Amino acid sequence: MLKPSPQDLRVALARYADARIEDARRSTVATTRATEDAARTLCVMTGAQAVPQALHAADTMLGMRPPAVGTPRR
Repeated sequence: MLKPSPQDLRVALARYADARIEDARRSTVATTRATEDAARTLCVMTGAQAVPQALHAADTMLGMRPPAVGTPRR
């Protein structure tokens, strides 16, 4: 897996957060689709299967959270 640049990862995180906020404010087919697309992008970028793991992986990649115990460093 290619490691995304910190800037690309931050953009993906911001896009996901914005989509979630907009969907919570006024849920429509478009906002739901935008949230799902942003979540899928984040999962692909981090190699995760689900959003919680993708968020953890993104935080780890950005140095905001230490890797889990037993996780090899890259």
